[in-house]
Amino acid sequence: MPPAEMLRGRVRVPSSKSATNRALVAAALTPSAVEILDPLESDDTAALARCLGAMGASIFPTRNGIRVAGPLAGDPGREIVLDAADSGTAARFLAAVASVVPGRFLLTGSARLRERPMRELVDALRSAGARISYRGAEGFLPLAIEGRALRSSEITVDGSRSSQFVSAVLLAGLAVDGGVTVRVTGTPVSAPYVAMTLEALRDLGHEVRSGETFSVRRGPRAAASYEVPGDYSSAIPLLAAVAAASGQVTLAGLRPGSGDADAAALPVLERMGLSIHTGSEGLEASAERAAPAKVDVDARQFPDAVPALAALAAFAEGASRFRGIAHLRLKESDRIAALGQLLRAAGAEAREDADALTVVGPARGDAARVLPTFRDHRMAMAAAILAQRLPGILIEDPDCVAKSYPGFFRDLEGLRVRGR
Repeated sequence: MPPAEMLRGRVRVPSSKSATNRALVAAALTPSAVEILDPLESDDTAALARCLGAMGASIFPTRNGIRVAGPLAGDPGREIVLDAADSGTAARFLAAVASVVPGRFLLTGSARLRERPMRELVDALRSAGARISYRGAEGFLPLAIEGRALRSSEITVDGSRSSQFVSAVLLAGLAVDGGVTVRVTGTPVSAPYVAMTLEALRDLGHEVRSGETFSVRRGPRAAASYEVPGDYSSAIPLLAAVAAASGQVTLAGLRPGSGDADAAALPVLERMGLSIHTGSEGLEASAERAAPAKVDVDARQFPDAVPALAALAAFAEGASRFRGIAHLRLKESDRIAALGQLLRAAGAEAREDADALTVVGPARGDAARVLPTFRDHRMAMAAAILAQRLPGILIEDPDCVAKSYPGFFRDLEGLRVRGR
């Protein structure tokens, strides 16, 4: 991938993976059919849809999206295998859903997914009466789940390692008579994703409340449709690429003022030198050809943006620090360690701590020819940002972006104005 002279043009960002997954689960647990408009088609959403289909959901395409209808139920004569593949979101959501659906289920996934934590969610569900046992190591997939009606109660969830544990219980509350109330303990990470869950449930016609606790109860009349918003998690790497390469790009499809967690990374990009404002056709971003400014930020609430921000920081003069990110070690890769290796391969300095990453730039011109991605879509996007300025770069396994943004490299290539 040769360096770009600049980026210029317009891209419609893909629909939100997080919102699509929440809508799939909520629609499958809603008594009436729901049309999900403009859902994301990606490896993660496909894995969740396949598993919901195996549980009895009817999912078929419409002109503008997909139609999802329940009810969900197992097969009395056999144990149904739910393979979440690489999707942590699917695994956490399905663990909760399978607990409230009659039937016997075996929830499993890829080798990496079987290394990602599940204990806090299992403990919370068991406290409400769920029957879940480990088929392997304690605290991890695979899980054997005997679905049954759970009691309406206040459920305590430790959210210190993943907000998905909280969202999973809230979504499953749609199938609990009387609903559920969730009390979160620990220092919550990625809290905006819980707000996204509540927003999606509210938009779908269900009753939600938030305060010291969160609660959800099935609404008397569900919405017939739900439109998936654009994905800030997919927009951030494109915006960081503009800041690295210079130019002017418009991103269409993003909802202004969104509660999307990674929307909180926009001010960080502005501090690093990217000009951002909302125009008539979308979010407009521009940057001059200059070194980005170094930053020191607590990034615990927008974790998926850290790889892109760290890649951009590799071109800054001096040290940038991203703090509060211990939970990144539990993602598709150990993202703190993976970013350290990626940035060093690109000729920058990187220092890894238990919950922080320090990046010291600017990256030298003697970068490795092949940048590693660790089969992690966010690492591949970070590598693409580095390739905007560094010559002779190849990216290992670029197809892994299909997990969240299958068209990422196509869209990036369409924006690139190459140097002569």
